[in-house]
Amino acid sequence: MDIKDFFERIYVLHLPERTDRFEALQRELRHLDIDLKSAKVRIPVVPRPSDANLFSSRGTYHNFLTHLAIFRETIEDKLANVWVLEDDAIFSRRMVNEQAALVDTLQHQSWDMCFFGHSLKNELKGFDEGLVPIPNHFSFIWSHCYAVNARILPTLVDYAQMTTELAPGDPRGARMSIDGAFNMFRERNPHVLTLVGNPVLSVQKGSPSSIAGSHAYKSWPLIEPMIRLAREARDQLWRLTA
Repeated sequence: MDIKDFFERIYVLHLPERTDRFEALQRELRHLDIDLKSAKVRIPVVPRPSDANLFSSRGTYHNFLTHLAIFRETIEDKLANVWVLEDDAIFSRRMVNEQAALVDTLQHQSWDMCFFGHSLKNELKGFDEGLVPIPNHFSFIWSHCYAVNARILPTLVDYAQMTTELAPGDPRGARMSIDGAFNMFRERNPHVLTLVGNPVLSVQKGSPSSIAGSHAYKSWPLIEPMIRLAREARDQLWRLTA
């Protein structure tokens, strides 16, 4: 079974103006035999907030709200599991070639959250390869390629909503990026079972962030193409060697 067949729905976080990312993701997903126009794929449309609501930026807040909307829709539609992708996700050769083994783990290993993409490296030394369970105190960034089981979504939604209402600095977690909220949620809920790819199976494509904002180099027309080519070369090297 391929990964796309295991999940009941695939969500893609995408801003309409980022046509560069959409086209790149289309090419990327062909390796996994996924068509962005298929009925299984959904691109949620969440209104952009008028202010940052004390988050680090409006983009961070909007990204957070989009993930939260996905969780709520998953509950409403009574789905068992979903796969969530941000439009800058790229996949390793291992993820493409070993889909059957990854699905076998998801079918037979208990899990609540599964992060194909993450920033863990040294922490996973000594762990088996594949999708492996990790302690919930392992914190990491990147929420661009992960899956979640419906059974924990009510608790996750309640926690995520609470963090949007707490005063900044609250020890329970407040006004964080979705990465930070996931880390705090897992740490506060020891029963949550988390799997991660070892080695990492997906990273974020080298492209300007819609959350962080524009970069100074974009004002230098001769430099931008060079940076783009360097990023593309780096991404392709990672795909082939990861």
